Amino acid sequence: MSNRLRRALVDAGGALVFPLIAILISFVLGALIVLATGNNPLTAYSALVRGAVGSPTAIGRTLLGATPLIFTGLAVAVAFRAGLFNIGGEGQLYIGAITAAWLGVTLGSLGALSIPLVLLACVVTGFLWGAIPGVLKARFGAHEVITTIMLNFIGINLATYLALKPLRTEGLVPGTDAIDFAARIPFVGLGLGRANYGFLLALVAAVVAYLLLWRTRRGFQIRAVGLSPGAANYAGMGIGTNTVLALAIGGAFAAIGGGVEVLGVYGKMTIPFVTNLGFNGIGVALLGRNHPAGVVLGALLFGGLASGAQEMQFSTDVPLQLTNVLLAVILLLVTATKLVELLLGKRARALAGARLEKGLG
Repeated sequence: MSNRLRRALVDAGGALVFPLIAILISFVLGALIVLATGNNPLTAYSALVRGAVGSPTAIGRTLLGATPLIFTGLAVAVAFRAGLFNIGGEGQLYIGAITAAWLGVTLGSLGALSIPLVLLACVVTGFLWGAIPGVLKARFGAHEVITTIMLNFIGINLATYLALKPLRTEGLVPGTDAIDFAARIPFVGLGLGRANYGFLLALVAAVVAYLLLWRTRRGFQIRAVGLSPGAANYAGMGIGTNTVLALAIGGAFAAIGGGVEVLGVYGKMTIPFVTNLGFNGIGVALLGRNHPAGVVLGALLFGGLASGAQEMQFSTDVPLQLTNVLLAVILLLVTATKLVELLLGKRARALAGARLEKGLG
């Protein structure tokens, strides 16, 4: 093993220590909640694990749930590396979904050839949509938290209007016309249920995000702007340009997630459509330390808990909402580092070292 690979693995292990401690504490607290409901924590957690990874079908559900969260998590992580908080993943995902629903039907006659064209269109629309708050911040000083929240309302309602009015077709469930099966992202098979190759696309997106941020000059500038805007400006790096690009690239990732949901899962955009994938992406990014590899792991945890919760509710009397409590506690502990210090002492924080604050990068 080369020294470089060994150092990378040590760094990765160090960065994962703190989230793992937070997850462990969260499950202990969750066990107390399960006891309070009159159930056996071991039985409940056994069902949770079985529902997440206990069979090929369960694994397929986990992958299916993790796929869009990887995209929306990357949307948050890339912007965060530039010192920006992108809360607009939900609206960006909707923009990608309506783009895919419209073009999927229009280009469906091309069969599988239409898939890359549709996803490329999602990239373009998401990039342009994500650039709006970037321009507003760089040109007019508008805070990206406010603008991305407002753009969520605009994007969600605009996509809903398009699906219900101009693009609506006849049917019991309101929404767009169905995309031809030949133009949809195929299922993986292997007994994984409805899991599709969109998960592989999500992994590719994570690799692209990593290469962009850590192996290109532009990525270096984005990270430099996030770490020290003053120093980056003194070095001649365009603060405004990198601000716009970071939010636009994030928008592109979230929009692909919406496109994959339409092409790989639903085959159309119905109303109501999936919700909270963009907002949950914030939690995934925070759990993953805003690193593409961490985002993938965080999304798998979210997907696994969501999948396992169904089995837990079916096998026990533990309510489905317990998984949301677990996720909330995990995020609380991962972000509130001082709280974990209080619970476990400074040594726990020292285990993660400086990587605790900086992430894997």
